[in-house]
Amino acid sequence: MVYLDGIKAVIFDFDGLMIESESIAYQVWRQVVAEFGSEMSEAFYREVIGKTPKTTIDLVCKKLGLSISPQDLSERYWSQRTETMCVEARAVEGLINLIEDLHQHQIPLGVASNSPTDYVERVLEALQLRQMFQVAIGSDQVPEGKPAPDVYLATAAALMVDPQDCLAIEDSPTGLQAALNAGMRCFVVPNEHLEGEDFPGADGRYNSLSEVLAALA
Repeated sequence: MVYLDGIKAVIFDFDGLMIESESIAYQVWRQVVAEFGSEMSEAFYREVIGKTPKTTIDLVCKKLGLSISPQDLSERYWSQRTETMCVEARAVEGLINLIEDLHQHQIPLGVASNSPTDYVERVLEALQLRQMFQVAIGSDQVPEGKPAPDVYLATAAALMVDPQDCLAIEDSPTGLQAALNAGMRCFVVPNEHLEGEDFPGADGRYNSLSEVLAALA
């Protein structure tokens, strides 16, 4: 485990990294806004990938001019997204092998997400992966979501590990910035919707979690 020298915990992002959620989330958004006679373009959806739920909801309401309050829109969207993900979401290729390998090396694992905690917990349970992680924290539990470091700092604190001794694994520039702001090292596996993005400051960039495992093994 050459790259894990000095690493005492590994913290995963969730959407787009552990599950291929973006295409499902986009379809849920299209269904929700269609109820109000509106459409969401793929280009607009790309703009909100990685942003906090509140920021996303505010942008959707403002740009699409929906006749619904942000709070009601949030409840409708996240309820529908959670139910859909619990049925349709699958662990990405390489995830199970990676977390099993980290467990064998007795590395504590956490999830730090910009999504609501309840959503993350329920989808992890549906995937039968919740027991593999000591803690899962969403942006609803901290003052500010990514790119602020709050959710990563809270996850490190819950794991009782210094942030400088944590390795984050991310899929978006927003998440990478949050990890770096928390003082962590960070590997990036770019979300397929964000492959053209730059990831300055990343300690490694890989095409899959299987490549991450190969780099660590």
